[in-house]
Amino acid sequence: MESNKILSIIAIVIGLIFIIFPMFSANLISTLIGASVLIFGIVLAYTGIISKEISPAFSTVAAVFGVVMIILGLAFIFGTNAVSFLVGLQFYMVAFMLIIASVIGLLGGAAINKTGSVISLALGIVVLFIAIFAANHPELITIILGIALIAYGVSGYLYADKY
Repeated sequence: MESNKILSIIAIVIGLIFIIFPMFSANLISTLIGASVLIFGIVLAYTGIISKEISPAFSTVAAVFGVVMIILGLAFIFGTNAVSFLVGLQFYMVAFMLIIASVIGLLGGAAINKTGSVISLALGIVVLFIAIFAANHPELITIILGIALIAYGVSGYLYADKY
């Protein structure tokens, strides 16, 4: 119970830091994610190099993915904001899945399916705009994450005895 309250207080403090210093927080998260991806990429590339005799196919795939992850890790550390990139990527994927499923629904099926498909298409277009917005405004995404952390911390603190 005490550990839940401590974690809740930490979540509230981190949420406040995200809201008060959004660009610093976004850059810090990007650097931490980049360092993690970089280390994982180095380990994966090394695993691919040393496993040539065991499985050449695995070795090649692991080495290639390792190099790609090293490049992505360096990009997150030195350039690309990981928060806006990852959140934007998630929204883009959801938007395109909604749009594709809607088009498939519009091309065939019953009238009730077409109504749902039109609604899904509109939702897919809205989500596509959210993706563009998220990719261009990392500070607002960080503020939203801060609000979510505060909400999580408050609920966790108030209901610590229930968990």
